Amino acid sequence: MPIASTRVLQCCRLAILCAVLALLPTPLLLAQAQPDPPLVDSFRQWHDVSGKILTKSRFAYPDGDRVALWTESGQMLLIPQARFSAVDQEWIAAQHVKILRGKVIFVADGDTIGLLDADKKQHRIRLDGIDAPERGQAFGTKSRQALNDAIYGKEVVVAYEKTDLYGRILGQIYLADRWLNYDQLARGMAWHYRHFNGDAYLAESQKTAAAGKVGLWRDVSPEPPWRYRLAEKRRREMDDAKRPAEPMQPTGYWLNTSSGVRHNKMCEHYGKTSRGKYCDADEGKPCGQCGG
Repeated sequence: MPIASTRVLQCCRLAILCAVLALLPTPLLLAQAQPDPPLVDSFRQWHDVSGKILTKSRFAYPDGDRVALWTESGQMLLIPQARFSAVDQEWIAAQHVKILRGKVIFVADGDTIGLLDADKKQHRIRLDGIDAPERGQAFGTKSRQALNDAIYGKEVVVAYEKTDLYGRILGQIYLADRWLNYDQLARGMAWHYRHFNGDAYLAESQKTAAAGKVGLWRDVSPEPPWRYRLAEKRRREMDDAKRPAEPMQPTGYWLNTSSGVRHNKMCEHYGKTSRGKYCDADEGKPCGQCGG
């Protein structure tokens, strides 16, 4: 094949690829550009100063001179930092987890709550690592009710490192021995938000709930909340596109957008050109007949 023909073919293929990518929704392109984080085991072995194993648990949060560890059996351990080995103490010091304590004053949905701290300041908390069904979805109401029944009006501990784009704290929520992020997954009231979270334990919790057809997994083909939100966004955009534009309010001046000529309301061309809009007295150039 001649070189010129090969280059033309390559250009055509590139043009087709660009056209296809242009049709894809932006969130999908971003999802492809940003792969899921690798799965990491959040449970580790903890050793005392002599090197003996204390426990295999998940780091929950620092609590003064103690450390809160959550075990797979659902027990919260509070162990003095001084008991840990030097390696474990260094690991703890390298963590940037902050804690917030307060009373749950509202539950917005299955993964978002409101908390009031001791200084009477309100905080909006997004349960990190999970994504609950939206209210318009199956199990959306049940997911919210399950979380509401568990923590509304109670004092909880929120362990977190950052906030999201909406200013909400992305946190792990603990109530005594209970880890609410995990509970919502185990009861089939939420999905593991895999695209933003690589906790292998949460991923396995979802698999177990799905295998047992618990909660939302009773449906034949449950829809992930992120896909539901995207579909709703596209539906609203299509509805907006079909909705006729609101008529512009007359201003006393009409601009022929084809010629750029302005007509006043006494002119025979006022509001009569095929292309035009109402305008201000200083837009366009004045009509030669009416003076604009």
